[in-house]
Amino acid sequence: MKKKLFALATVMLLTVFLSNVYAQYYCFFVDNQSGESFYELRIRATGTNNAFSADLLPKDLIESGRHFWVKTGTDKYNTYDVKIVRLDGTPLTFTWEDVSGNMHTNKPFISVNVKDLHTLVIGSDDAGNLTFAVHNDDAYGYGHPCD
Repeated sequence: MKKKLFALATVMLLTVFLSNVYAQYYCFFVDNQSGESFYELRIRATGTNNAFSADLLPKDLIESGRHFWVKTGTDKYNTYDVKIVRLDGTPLTFTWEDVSGNMHTNKPFISVNVKDLHTLVIGSDDAGNLTFAVHNDDAYGYGHPCD
């Protein structure tokens, strides 16, 4: 009986270990061309209404003109909400149209499909409104974001 329980426990532990080893992540670069410094960057799977993740910035502050990479939790979801916060604690707000054609005005986050995303560029237009652009290729020569 003990041998059977030990064998079962071993198989279960091996299964858990292998599922964690083979868990995949999505990685992407965020390029700050906004003219503002980013203090925090948090993500959550779109449509889950979960709380945003812990701060994913590699440093306390990312100045304009810098880029960094972000890794999602797992590849269970393709679309993530991205929330970026200024040093004073206020989130950057965006107005954007989603893939379904719905307009989102002054939202404190943007939703992006991270499956093929390589670089998310946060910028601003001539009027000072924040913008974002999605690049699915290495247009800026940063290399692979998970490296």
